[in-house]
Amino acid sequence: MASPTKSGTNPHALHRAAQYIRMSTDHQEYSPLFQREAIAEYARAHNFRVVCDYEDAGLSGLTFRQRPALVQLLLDVENPRRRFNTILVFDVSRWGRFQDVDEAAFYEYACRRAGVNVIYVAESFSNDASPATSVMKALKRAMAAEFSREMSRKVFLGQCLNAQRGFHAGGPPGYGLQRILIDSKHETRRGLARYEYKSVQSDRVVIAPASTTEASLVRKMYEWYATQTVTGVGIAKRLNDFGLRNRSGRPWDAQNILRILRNEAYVGTNVYSRTSSKLDGAWQQVPRQEWIRLENAFEPVVDRRVFAAVQKKMEANRRQSTRAEILDGLRKVIAKAGKLDQATLRYYRSAPSVEQVMREFGSLYKAYDEVGYVPRLASERSLNRRTEQNVEHHVADVTLDALRRQGHDVRYEKHTSTFCVD
Repeated sequence: MASPTKSGTNPHALHRAAQYIRMSTDHQEYSPLFQREAIAEYARAHNFRVVCDYEDAGLSGLTFRQRPALVQLLLDVENPRRRFNTILVFDVSRWGRFQDVDEAAFYEYACRRAGVNVIYVAESFSNDASPATSVMKALKRAMAAEFSREMSRKVFLGQCLNAQRGFHAGGPPGYGLQRILIDSKHETRRGLARYEYKSVQSDRVVIAPASTTEASLVRKMYEWYATQTVTGVGIAKRLNDFGLRNRSGRPWDAQNILRILRNEAYVGTNVYSRTSSKLDGAWQQVPRQEWIRLENAFEPVVDRRVFAAVQKKMEANRRQSTRAEILDGLRKVIAKAGKLDQATLRYYRSAPSVEQVMREFGSLYKAYDEVGYVPRLASERSLNRRTEQNVEHHVADVTLDALRRQGHDVRYEKHTSTFCVD
């Protein structure tokens, strides 16, 4: 057994190393087996013994947070009881293809600061702190980042081309739709189950109506919305009352319904690139004129006339009425009913909603004043109600002023009598 050095450490401990392996899906030559063999050969030649193994298999090198092995490695580096003094990595790109090259340098610096050296066994530059090595590392990091950007562009262009040819570009199909696998001659091979994907490179995937009752139920949703005075909430409640569930086995909600009613796939239109996330960035909405759309790409589930009627109705529901339109609607209600109050507004579906009026004018009484309508109330009751409103507004103003003087961000929503603080 070798005697310890004067510092009290065993010289053999200086040769203990950890190896970090990462493979995404970019190149077969970066397979874990290939990396391990290269690191093992380097370790034999330079008197290292690999005592710890960290592997991120099938993970992108763009980000740090989604690589658990690298996260654990850096945590262990900071542990004074770690078993290694060196980290062996195949090359700079296996350490990471971070889009900010300073991020890769930072993680390497964090290791050196803790007394752990990082060695890239397949790189040509020496493992020292010379200016030439620093320049080469920075260049390699920039090249690794650019490789990811270039691959992202190529993949996106390939997906756009497939979408323009009528193929499904990815993602789960909507309710009532299914994915169909076709070969290079456009002949149907079979349907794809959930979480099942094509395995032959020349095969493609298209969308078709589901063979189950789902497609019939989708047609019924469109029919209800187009011909009845029903909302997404109403359709969801109706389906849940029938004991029906969505594809995930959960109760329906309004968002599920509205997502189906907006989806052009149900009329056979292939739409791609409505949202975009490049290089693990945040998802962003793409302008409508930049979407890739191909009509009649596959068999429709819903008739185009019904789909158009639904879209027209949804657009009308989304549109916010102007102040003049609300006042005109109130005058029409007075002409029909001879009176104006909350119950009357709720009775006429074509009338402005009570919530719309309150939001626009702050109260129904102010809207009454605008249209010249005098409520049929006893004079004392009307006077008392106006006095209550004036007191309420005064109290709100005083409270707002007091909270703002104390540094709070506060607003008062009159139509709901609600304070929103900070």
